[in-house]
Amino acid sequence: TSTPHIFAAGDITGRQMLVPQAIQDGFVAATNAVQGPTMTIGDPVSPIGSFTDPEYAQVGLTEAKARETQDVVTAVIRFDSTTRTIIDGRKLGFCKLIADRMTCRMLGCHVVGERAVEITQVAAIAIAAKMRVDDLARIPLSFPTYAGILARVAASAARELNLKVSWQAHQVESTRHQF
Repeated sequence: TSTPHIFAAGDITGRQMLVPQAIQDGFVAATNAVQGPTMTIGDPVSPIGSFTDPEYAQVGLTEAKARETQDVVTAVIRFDSTTRTIIDGRKLGFCKLIADRMTCRMLGCHVVGERAVEITQVAAIAIAAKMRVDDLARIPLSFPTYAGILARVAASAARELNLKVSWQAHQVESTRHQF
């Protein structure tokens, strides 16, 4: 707040009205109330989503917001082209990744489809760690998984950026029809 000895947490702060943000606010407010105003929220990465059918979730910048200040690339993987979603019969959806062309860092991730909220949790960690798309593409995530969709879209973005990646998640998906 603007009053030095009064601290606020949760929905009253005007930040996102979500439980994880309220918990973070509460920790910072309590710490500052006891130790003095030494802690700030900073620039949090806050994934949001809804458990609808299909689910939707996002973290970071939208493509439009990112384009306002940066040159970006986007990559999209449709759920009807991924093994886990086909196995589960949940082929409706997509995963979209937005990356900065200059730094190759992930700026945002948007998912509509089964386990969208779970996929964006992984994306939130990658964005908070300031990972490049090729860094994520190199991680051999378990197969077949919903999280693997994120590695696959990162590999697609890496190709769009002409980044060389010795291991790419799309290689696993491309072999699935050979068995």
